[in-house]
Amino acid sequence: MKEKLFRSSHAIGLAARIIVSVFIIALIIWKYDDLQNIDIRALVDSSSSVFAAVGTIWGVYLLKSITLVLPASLIYIAVGMCFPAHWAILINAVGIIIEVSASYLFGIIMGGPYVKNKLEKTKYGEKILSLQEKNKLSAIFVIRVLPVFPIDIVSLLLGAVRMKFLHYFLVSLGGILPRVILFTILGDGIYDYFPMQKIVLAAAILIPVALVAWVIKYAVKMSKAEDNYGKSPYEPIMESRRYVIFDTDIGPDCDDAGAMAVLFEMAKKYDVKILGFANCTSNPYGNGAIRAIAEHYGYEDIKIGQHKGYEILKDGDKYNKPVTKKYCKYENSAIHAASATEFYESVLKKAEDDSVTVISVGPLTNLAQMLNEQPELFNKKVNSIVAMAGKFPKGKEFNIECDPSAAATVFEKFKNIIVCSGFEIGEKIKTGFAKEHEDNPVFDCYKYFLGKKELPLMRESWDLTAVHYAFEGEGEYYSLSKPVKITVEENGHVSVSANKYSKRYYLIRKAEGDKTAEYLNGILERENIDNNGE
Repeated sequence: MKEKLFRSSHAIGLAARIIVSVFIIALIIWKYDDLQNIDIRALVDSSSSVFAAVGTIWGVYLLKSITLVLPASLIYIAVGMCFPAHWAILINAVGIIIEVSASYLFGIIMGGPYVKNKLEKTKYGEKILSLQEKNKLSAIFVIRVLPVFPIDIVSLLLGAVRMKFLHYFLVSLGGILPRVILFTILGDGIYDYFPMQKIVLAAAILIPVALVAWVIKYAVKMSKAEDNYGKSPYEPIMESRRYVIFDTDIGPDCDDAGAMAVLFEMAKKYDVKILGFANCTSNPYGNGAIRAIAEHYGYEDIKIGQHKGYEILKDGDKYNKPVTKKYCKYENSAIHAASATEFYESVLKKAEDDSVTVISVGPLTNLAQMLNEQPELFNKKVNSIVAMAGKFPKGKEFNIECDPSAAATVFEKFKNIIVCSGFEIGEKIKTGFAKEHEDNPVFDCYKYFLGKKELPLMRESWDLTAVHYAFEGEGEYYSLSKPVKITVEENGHVSVSANKYSKRYYLIRKAEGDKTAEYLNGILERENIDNNGE
């Protein structure tokens, strides 16, 4: 039933766009001579009454909003020539109301995800989207004031991205009216300097071509959408075989070590390359713990980067230091690492475009630094981020609270998919060790952290679920939320709001915690894992 509704809605949408496009093209062809030689003064003079003249002018405004052909300034000036200044200003003001309202509605009909996607790929379009999403009405007001931004094109875009109509309406009037008043009182002083025929000719040629191209592209896009109906927007690593970067705050909790065990197991199982690890804390012994666990799983030569700069989670020695000393032969070299930004830059520059998934199980500090310093590189190379972050649909969670500004930066500036495994997912899944493991750094991390000598050694599985989902997707264990906008407040509180254009999602538990725990514990309890994952 849902699939039928999906297909029907897109069929109706495509039909509506075709009808509107055909209407506009036909109107331009039919009325080309009139548009080419339109003369507001002549239209007013030929009207049977003042009311008819005013109605004609408002009809021209409506025509302008649909065809996007007529220069606004010419209408303002012509009306100013035909009526007393105060009446001319009032007539033009009502005309602007008609124009911006019709253009906004036109944007809704012709817009949607396609227009938003196109805007993201342009310099100025991206800025307009950013201003709209941040609700920066003052900046949009400036766009309305400056005559370099065409009224109808901007209205079309703001309608397409569903800006709140009241905000749109008030900002539009406030920004455009000063210009209207100025041109209205100028009269015919500059009327003859505008090449009206050339302007209309260019528009009459370009607009139909653009509309036909748009309808064809929309039809192709909808065809692809139907083929992908029901599929998750996130492609699991086991299918995509994308490279992996693991970003961790190893130290404050032992589930980072458990997540690394799951990471290595699944990387070998699905033959996936791990590009390296980033330590997002200020504790250098975290680098040693990462190296010890990696070497245990057969990864002898790994790249590690560490957060440099403002201090974050410096005290992580509950297990980092003893594990480093026990398993790393050369302690000093084990704890040394390049800066996280240097690490990310070196591995991403060598990677193909759209080829990397970042699994983040700590504060989003490193990712925010990359997005601030090298946003183009990061967005170009990284396809998706799967993060243990947040509490959904709202609440506080450790990784976000540690660096709220970094989290806000990542949710705002990363252009591609982010999937969050929230606090509520791992909270109900207890994993760890039910039997003794000798010479196993992951086992020791749990043992040192929990401070227990007796078995079992069990802990909530926040970070493990992020790795599990990143590799194997929804399956029988998880489902994905609808797209949402994620808002991070200064105190670390996270909330979401529906936004069908967003690329942000959070996990929803599908299976009981015990079932997921049984699967993950089976990975943790395995011993003697070789490079073939057997």
